[in-house]
Amino acid sequence: MLNDHPFKQASLHGHGCAGRTEIFCAFDGTITCHDATLAVLETYALPAWREWEQRRVNGEISTQECLSRQVELISADRETLIRFAADLPIDEGIFALERQCAEYDIPLTIISDGLDLLIEATLRRHNLLHIPILSNHLCWDPTGRLVLTYPFSMPECTSRSGTCKCALAQLIDRTCSHIIYIGDSQSDQCVSEKVQTLFAKGTLQAWCRNQMVPFRSFDTLTDVAEQIFSKKVFLS
Repeated sequence: MLNDHPFKQASLHGHGCAGRTEIFCAFDGTITCHDATLAVLETYALPAWREWEQRRVNGEISTQECLSRQVELISADRETLIRFAADLPIDEGIFALERQCAEYDIPLTIISDGLDLLIEATLRRHNLLHIPILSNHLCWDPTGRLVLTYPFSMPECTSRSGTCKCALAQLIDRTCSHIIYIGDSQSDQCVSEKVQTLFAKGTLQAWCRNQMVPFRSFDTLTDVAEQIFSKKVFLS
């Protein structure tokens, strides 16, 4: 039941029907310049992670299963991963986006099919840890083995992702909120047809063109902030 789902309790900012604009932003490849999870796998995982990735690409397994198997192959402790993530380059347009969201009292939430530890480390480095995060949860079991859990998964997710991004659209009354979504990858596909305004780049942009899903293109988050706040087209 959606009412009992963690999405219902997490974020969504407690606003009632107030005609508000809300912004949701992907992380890997959108806030970071490169996919943080992929960078960790390339640096710290055994080579077999690529076999799981190919099986996912071939449609043999879900993204959720793929991530679970890949995480098991990572050989690095918590502090090593935190330091690595903290040094990842980011799209500095996130500062303008976050600042102007605060100025206009527009809720901004990061929603990611990546790893919370990496996201938090990156945001902490740039004093952005106050932004709410919805993502997969990385932890260590008592034996020291890396384990990934999925607090925001949905069995019916069309993208077969660990974090079902389309679930967020079901939880907001679309007559009350204008949802702006910013993304770049496959995990953003399921939500793309369910929001009022979509900013897309990368493989998401190509998918939108193929599926004839309306979107606004962007290269950086500075572009997004300018389109939203300079023109004030989407502000309610």
